[in-house]
Order: sequence, then structure tokens, then C-alpha cells
Amino acid sequence: MSLVMLEKARKNSITVKIVTMGKGITNYVGDDTLTLGRLLEELGVNGQMDVRVNGATVEKAYRLADADQVLIVPKIRGGSF
Repeated sequence: MSLVMLEKARKNSITVKIVTMGKGITNYVGDDTLTLGRLLEELGVNGQMDVRVNGATVEKAYRLADADQVLIVPKIRGGSF
């Protein structure tokens, strides 16, 4: 890959920090059109998780930006006494 192509690829990509409670922290590199929904699909995350981007609840159509932080937390269900 030429240096020009490499630089162009770098300009069209973003890095998102993914924090998954109980599993750790991962840096995910994707293209600059990456949405939250597509990221969750690629990670295999289902509806049993609460997801926040930079601390806020957003729609799956939300377009992620470079240096965003995605927090994935399992939903906690209450029990009875």
C-alpha cells in the first residue's frame, strides 16, 4: 500500500474506545461513517445491554466520531426478597 493510500485510509477512519463492564476496554478502528447500530451489530451486542456514548443515551443511527467512548453494561434485573 502506498504512503498516499495509507494516509487517505487514516483520514477516513476513526478510533472508538469500547468499555464493556466485566470484559474490559477495547479500541475499535472503523470507517468515519460508523454508526452505533453498526458497531453493536459487529460486536454481537443484543438488546440485553444498556449502551451509552460519551455518557449519553443515543439512537442506533448516531454517527460515531473519533475518540468517542461507548459504554456497554449488562442490564440488571431485580429480584424478590
